[in-house]
Amino acid sequence: MKKVIILIFLLSLGTSLCFSQQIIPSDIKEVTLFSDRAQITRKAKVKVGKGLNEIFLGVDAFRIDKDSVTAKVFGKGEVFGVQFKELYLKDEPQENIKALVLKIEELQFLARKLAENKGVLVKKETFLRSVLDFSHQQVAQDIKTVFPKVEDLKNTLLFLGDSYKEINEEKLVLEQKIKELNKEIKVKKRELSSLKGAGCKTKKVISILFDSQKSQGINIEATYLSYGALWQPLYKVDVPLDLGKVNIVMFSKAQQKTGEDWQNVKLSFSNVIPLKGVGLPSLNSWFLDTRRRSRREVSYRQKSLAKSSADSLVPGSHVDKGLGEWDEEASAGVQAGFAYAEDKELPFSFEYEFPKAVTIESKDKQALMPLFSKTLKGEFFYYAVPRTNPLTFLICRAGSDRELLPGMLNVYFGGRFIGKTRLGEKKAGEKFDLNLGVDRGIKVKREVIKDKFKETFFKKLDRQTIIREIAFKITVENIKNESAKIKIIDSIPVSKTDRIEVKDIKITPEPTKKNYQDKEGVLLWELELKPNKTEEINVKFIVTYPKSMPPRGL
Repeated sequence: MKKVIILIFLLSLGTSLCFSQQIIPSDIKEVTLFSDRAQITRKAKVKVGKGLNEIFLGVDAFRIDKDSVTAKVFGKGEVFGVQFKELYLKDEPQENIKALVLKIEELQFLARKLAENKGVLVKKETFLRSVLDFSHQQVAQDIKTVFPKVEDLKNTLLFLGDSYKEINEEKLVLEQKIKELNKEIKVKKRELSSLKGAGCKTKKVISILFDSQKSQGINIEATYLSYGALWQPLYKVDVPLDLGKVNIVMFSKAQQKTGEDWQNVKLSFSNVIPLKGVGLPSLNSWFLDTRRRSRREVSYRQKSLAKSSADSLVPGSHVDKGLGEWDEEASAGVQAGFAYAEDKELPFSFEYEFPKAVTIESKDKQALMPLFSKTLKGEFFYYAVPRTNPLTFLICRAGSDRELLPGMLNVYFGGRFIGKTRLGEKKAGEKFDLNLGVDRGIKVKREVIKDKFKETFFKKLDRQTIIREIAFKITVENIKNESAKIKIIDSIPVSKTDRIEVKDIKITPEPTKKNYQDKEGVLLWELELKPNKTEEINVKFIVTYPKSMPPRGL
């Protein structure tokens, strides 16, 4: 009971007790990086006396999840409590911010000194101009002197010319230096703004109440979640020229502006989705009614869908450009590979632990690190949608797995970079397609060969129902030296009302799949063309509709 009373008393003092206590230095040793935050592990050593001790570990992060703070004490005794506290200070507690502020002040002082030197030159220039202006004035009779000699005039003009030249040169140099300083000040201020976050001048501490059985040295390990850190997957996909297996390398594109530099830390990347205080999804009853949405509701829904699509896109990496000593012998040897992270499969996620200690500073820069490499079996084919695009694309369709997350893919074909695409969120039973670019060896052409209207009976009486006959032809030609698998996608119109009828549909050859990808009216042909062979697809149909209501989309 005595210990409980002491504990309640100490906790009731709150942050005021922090001012009378010394903050124990600690180091960040481990970091687990999630998609939008990081779990930080700090370690410290301290000597404590027998009895109840309140120990403070300093934290420099801008934003911390207070409920995530935990601590372990390795020593003989009991932990009575772990608490997060904030102290309000006059100055920024982060050393990198202090250094930036001092640097900006130093640059501003130099800029002021240069501006003062420029002011002195302007005064000298003004004096020289006044001498010249005086020479043009009418001189009083009583102060007239003998006209100077030619030699004296020459020396005077040379003096004035040299002085003007020196002043102008010095001014140009000063103006250039001031311009460069102002640019540097602007960059430093922008960096400071990105680092300061909310701008609160506070010192964050983790308070640990430890009842020690004796005077001893103890080890402390504290963890907390810090915001301002993230990582995104970035892929390098290499497809060989022989169209064999696909090699895919997953990189982590990491960035952190937490306020704390991670110096030589054990770094792990996790693909777990942290809980954000949301409940499980639920489903309401499915009702039908005859009410139509107003234009305002439709417009609002369209804007919401457009915004969600834009938000799903993911907007480079920071590369150290310093070069060490060139090793001619090593450069001619075996190609160096990547140092991949060690992957650990957890119950509902994967975690990748980097093999060496790394350093990531709290700056507006990105770090790129390889996580794993996989070899996937790919199905290669050519893909064309001639109704919307006349080009034919070479596609590699590969099977996904649990480790492949949504992200950008940089695609290399035969070792050459050919462009970027995106790997979306995998759906059940879905594979992903890699676009390897346009192949001009497969020619696909779509042309309308018939579009005839019947508006009268026997060319005399007007019809109330229009009959329109439409036919189009798709020509596929393989001008390559090897056989090619080609997938052609096209469609026929689908009526959404009984007033419009699509009938007498004739398709040759028959499509491989109708209503492809569960899209009504979409057709898929899977062809295999030998070298220098051509095949045609013919589609015919009739559309009837009221004369007073011509259909849209035809």
